Amino acid sequence: MRARLCRAAVLLGVAVAATLPALAAPVPSGTTETLKDRTGFIPQRKYQALPGKVVGVLVGDVAPMMNQEGRSGPPDALAFSAGGNSYRWVYVPVADKPLIQNLRVPTGDKGNQSKVYPSLSMANAQTVRQWGIDAPCALVEVDVNDGLGSPAQESFVATGMRRLDGTTAFPAKLPEVLDAARERWKAVQGKQRKEVADALDAVQRDKLKDRKLTGPRETKELVYVTWLPERERLQVRFRTTVTDGAYQFAEIGPLPPGPGPGRRPPPQPRLNVRFGTEVTVEYGVMYEITPAGKFDRTYLLPAEASTRDIPPPGVGRPGPVPLPIDR
Repeated sequence: MRARLCRAAVLLGVAVAATLPALAAPVPSGTTETLKDRTGFIPQRKYQALPGKVVGVLVGDVAPMMNQEGRSGPPDALAFSAGGNSYRWVYVPVADKPLIQNLRVPTGDKGNQSKVYPSLSMANAQTVRQWGIDAPCALVEVDVNDGLGSPAQESFVATGMRRLDGTTAFPAKLPEVLDAARERWKAVQGKQRKEVADALDAVQRDKLKDRKLTGPRETKELVYVTWLPERERLQVRFRTTVTDGAYQFAEIGPLPPGPGPGRRPPPQPRLNVRFGTEVTVEYGVMYEITPAGKFDRTYLLPAEASTRDIPPPGVGRPGPVPLPIDR
């Protein structure tokens, strides 16, 4: 559980601006507040320039966070975040079996300079052991591009790392902090189930009317971790998305023959597809945690529903013919 949770977050970064304009203003220590503006709860391709030395979070299993931004990478890769910004891919110098050779990397705040690295691989559990990083997630101080810094982009080269969690700088150990955050989130999910049910009932009443939800109901969870340098706080955000819908189902038959003789397409399997109105309910929570591991502030993201219409297959474009399925 601990390794899986840690991999689902990503390295925290320190020397980056920690502005979160769309989120709630600071509240007294130990209190809970409801977020009024959902914008930016999960960052979308949000980057800032990094100085030559920066503190942040290093985490793996970042595919869900990367995928929701349209990015992808090796499944074992680690990523980095600071100041509420998107995860950044991290390259590290290696002596043997490099993944990338002679990569020219932009350096400096504006990226108007560059440095060539002859032998690089992605940061992963094996390649970061050269700096004694042996935890699935950690708060680290990183040397960025040999101290030259990086412009606002989605990757950089870590030429040195030093683990900070479990030291006097950050006494709490990050894996244990994330375990505790997960347990708190489970309790919040239990309390927000009624909000989810109410949101679905409202959509049924106002949008679907006489149509009923057909399922399948699907639930996805996203975990995001960052470091807020100005307040010296670890921030952990959980977002749950519940998807259902009033669907119809159709089977896509083979393509029709081409216009001339001998142009029939090769045999194709029939595909079962769904269309109709998709309903999504989204809710979450954000924790701010002190270096000693104290949960300082809690922000709730209330349940909110949205809908989108999925047209029948082939509508508005040439394609296979839908064959209705009895349900």
